[in-house]
Amino acid sequence: MSTYIETKTFRELQDSEVLPAPSGVRLNIMQMCQQEDLSLPDLVSQVQGDPVLAGRLIQIANIPNINKGRMVASVNVELLLMVGLHAVRQMALAISLTESARRGDCKEFNYDAFWARATAMACAGQALGEMLQLAPPAEMFTNGLLAGIGRLGLASARPKRYGEVLAGGAEGQALRDKEKEAFGFDHLSLAAAMMEDWHFPKLFCTAVLHHENPEASGLDDGDRQQQLVRMLELAGCVADVCVADARTRQQLLPRLLKLAERFSLPLSSVEYVCGRVSWDWSDWGALLHVSTQVLPEIGAELAEAANQAA
Repeated sequence: MSTYIETKTFRELQDSEVLPAPSGVRLNIMQMCQQEDLSLPDLVSQVQGDPVLAGRLIQIANIPNINKGRMVASVNVELLLMVGLHAVRQMALAISLTESARRGDCKEFNYDAFWARATAMACAGQALGEMLQLAPPAEMFTNGLLAGIGRLGLASARPKRYGEVLAGGAEGQALRDKEKEAFGFDHLSLAAAMMEDWHFPKLFCTAVLHHENPEASGLDDGDRQQQLVRMLELAGCVADVCVADARTRQQLLPRLLKLAERFSLPLSSVEYVCGRVSWDWSDWGALLHVSTQVLPEIGAELAEAANQAA
């Protein structure tokens, strides 16, 4: 049963076998993580056979607020327990989708641009997860990566009709309205339904559902759920800054600073997050063959935007 879109409609999409989905070794890892009688040594062996997943988990395990001891250099049982089986499962899913769903039949959908922003938002989610400590960084990485997965789902499942929707050039709420008119649901509802089907906690499914329009969630700003919605919104804005050209980036920075104010982040922290994300994004881009760019002047650009807003 789907909480976010009509169950029959979602099952029809699933039965068509065109929605993005994990496969191969990573699907096996995901299934193992759900087993009650899981053999951790067997899981270690599976992860060791996946260099991309293994490298990412080692990187996560060495984040200071997770690893308070010696640096981790290899995948072992201790690492899996440190990161958490839930995070291992989500990371396997995220990497599987990133590598497999790179092309499709929807000519109006820019697959390269989609994955560039998705990986940037994943890095932003992780950086903000570390800084704000509202949710584990590994899980925020995956949530950031999957926040827009409903767009990819529509491009995969309904390429011709979704192409017609995209051809109109609508964005934001206007795009979501057109999606609902065409399909009976929008890309955010589909993303939340897909994540629910992959057994993501409702907390994160709801955060994805509302992150493009937090005011419509009906949640109190002091609620942890709404704080996660807002953090994902901020991660999306950081991603937009990362993928933008110089002129567009200047237009986005005032909004970025305004969103950061909700978390009482000073200019120095915003600069740190943007710089950190641009470098992490470059590393992931090289690993997954995603186009990226470094933002060497982001500090000066943010300072100028802050001065103009003062």
